[in-house]
Amino acid sequence: MILASMRNVSKVFTDTRNGRGLVALNGIDLDIKEGEFLCLVGSSGCGKSTTLNLLAGFESPTRGDVSFKGGKVNGPSPERGVVFQEPSLYPWMSVLQNVMFSVQGDEGKERVAMEYLRMVGLDGFAASRPSDLSGGMKQRVAIARALAMGPDLLLMDEPFGSLDEQTRRKLDNEVLRLWKDGGKTVVFVTHNIEEALMLGTRIVLMSASPGRIEKEWTLEPGWPRDLSSPSMVMLKGVIIGMLQACACANGAAPARLVTIGE
Repeated sequence: MILASMRNVSKVFTDTRNGRGLVALNGIDLDIKEGEFLCLVGSSGCGKSTTLNLLAGFESPTRGDVSFKGGKVNGPSPERGVVFQEPSLYPWMSVLQNVMFSVQGDEGKERVAMEYLRMVGLDGFAASRPSDLSGGMKQRVAIARALAMGPDLLLMDEPFGSLDEQTRRKLDNEVLRLWKDGGKTVVFVTHNIEEALMLGTRIVLMSASPGRIEKEWTLEPGWPRDLSSPSMVMLKGVIIGMLQACACANGAAPARLVTIGE
């Protein structure tokens, strides 16, 4: 079943000072299947975060349609939870209060929030403030907060990009466990090819100037994955090679600018 889709989607960011616009995405067609773990990879500026923002409803397409459960996406919804690059926790709230803030309804909010903190292994830090936590712990709170909304689609925008490798791998495994146990659908943006190979059921490569889908790969289920296996090493090499080719091509061509109204 198709949970979300993008059809012929383009996005132009306009500069009202000079009437010019930057074409961030051009002609994106993407289906997100229920229950999959889709990894979006690509170089900086290829439109990965813009794609996530369109799916979340934070941005509207300049052209084309973004749909969720068969209906048009017109704005943010609790059905589509987002974990950002930075945790963005409320510093004046406790860890528990941060998660409770996302719980829908008025009854049992503390109980539900504690359940999600337990899922990410932070129930012992419920009374702590974000300033008392490490970077990895803050992101785990952010994941608990997003899950507490009860979303069907979890959108993750390079959530572990600023963390050290050991912490990143630990949180990757936690997200994988939560996905497998919770039956969610995940779209995960990353620059790290090994991370995508370790987590994804499907990898979509985007190229820039303007952003578009270059190629995609479906991975056989089965975790943990042996990234040193011949098939994984070969696939990693193919993806890196295509990334480098896209970077060279985009380096020769400046970002596409258009005059709004032409």
